Amino acid sequence: MRNAAAPGLRIDDRMIVAAALDRILYDDPDRFAAEDARTVRRLIPPSRSGWLRLGFRAETQGPSMKGEAAGIGDVRMEGDKKVVEGSLGEATNWRCGQYKVANHGGDLEIWQVMSDEYAPEPKGARLEFDARGEPERLTFFQPRDIELRIPFTSLAVGVRLGGWAAWKQVAQRM
Repeated sequence: MRNAAAPGLRIDDRMIVAAALDRILYDDPDRFAAEDARTVRRLIPPSRSGWLRLGFRAETQGPSMKGEAAGIGDVRMEGDKKVVEGSLGEATNWRCGQYKVANHGGDLEIWQVMSDEYAPEPKGARLEFDARGEPERLTFFQPRDIELRIPFTSLAVGVRLGGWAAWKQVAQRM
């Protein structure tokens, strides 16, 4: 994921966004304040993303050896693991406290800094707005993993399909 350069979002704005996101995500388990959502959307500059966003992660394991060691017995040494990640069509992300935030116009995508779509337990959320620009709901990233085995080989291809599940609704004014 690309990080945006400093121009366009001052440090003060980043702190305001981080505080608003803390309230949205952690204050109430079922609701969030519309004003906090509007503040985040107003401060995070919109960025363009491709109509199709693809990410990939490939892991390969180097060759392994096994044999016998005197006084120890059977020994197996695994080869080095290599990981390659990449993406296409990603929008600019803004770092605000413990969050990475992208403004896609109709929604804001929020990820904790040390998490992404490929993490074992991804920590991502999406703040969705209606056609008038009013906050509607907060969803969380709910991936679906599929493993495809290649017949007559020991190879497998894993596919992670991204999806979003309902989490919170905007609080109604009293």
